[in-house]
Amino acid sequence: MLAVLACAATAADEAALRESIQQQINLTQSYLGSEMAGKIAASPNARARQLLEEAKEFLARGRRDFEQGNLEAAKKNISLALRRFTAAGTANTRSEDQAPKLSREIESTRAEIDSYLVSFNSALAEKGPSMAGLLDQQYVADLLVRAEQMRSNGDYESAKSLLDEARQNVVMALVKIRSNETVVYSLEFQTPADEFRYESERFREYQMLGRKVLSDGDFAQSRIKLFEQLRQQGEELSQEASALASRGDYATAISRMEEAVKKIVRGLRVLGVPLSM
Repeated sequence: MLAVLACAATAADEAALRESIQQQINLTQSYLGSEMAGKIAASPNARARQLLEEAKEFLARGRRDFEQGNLEAAKKNISLALRRFTAAGTANTRSEDQAPKLSREIESTRAEIDSYLVSFNSALAEKGPSMAGLLDQQYVADLLVRAEQMRSNGDYESAKSLLDEARQNVVMALVKIRSNETVVYSLEFQTPADEFRYESERFREYQMLGRKVLSDGDFAQSRIKLFEQLRQQGEELSQEASALASRGDYATAISRMEEAVKKIVRGLRVLGVPLSM
């Protein structure tokens, strides 16, 4: 009698589980066929579209598991499908909210790259074609074209990423070709905020250069320690500058950021990078 009751209870539990999973399948299917899903599918946000596709794949797996009686696996895959769909919606919404800011950053970054290229080509004219190998200008040009295409399609995040890569390539080449010289940047800033952003980006690029030099070289611990001390001092000044800028005190913020740049430049010189202040 007890065995019969146990079997009946087990069957009831399984039936309840099957019903619960079927409801989750129906719910997930309704989400993936919703207007929001269509909006994500048509979005230029590549990450959001990828998450949506993953949600569909997990739903398909969950259906197969359910049909084959693998209820625990089905439950897990349907849960993953729901999570991916939620993440896709979040990623897409975040992208839309950040679009105006990213658009401004893209314009600023492109202006910086153009200025750096002018400086590099000016130095190249002075030092001769033997230095041309420091920068693959065709690769940079391709990055700029692709970035503009991404921007035109509304994929601001991908456009910004491509421009960041282009800027890093040009800055690295400019630092090398202008060794032992003072690099003059002929930028005209429309607002103090633009100048502050420029100095902030310059500090960030020098930080990236420092990481690259450290990873590529073999330095005594004393030199590494001194570089890190200077880099940390620069980072603290940079944070102070950002706080001042957030309060609208751009004059002081720019001065602090220039001090931060000098600190990181001193650190790079410790590592043998021949930069001038």
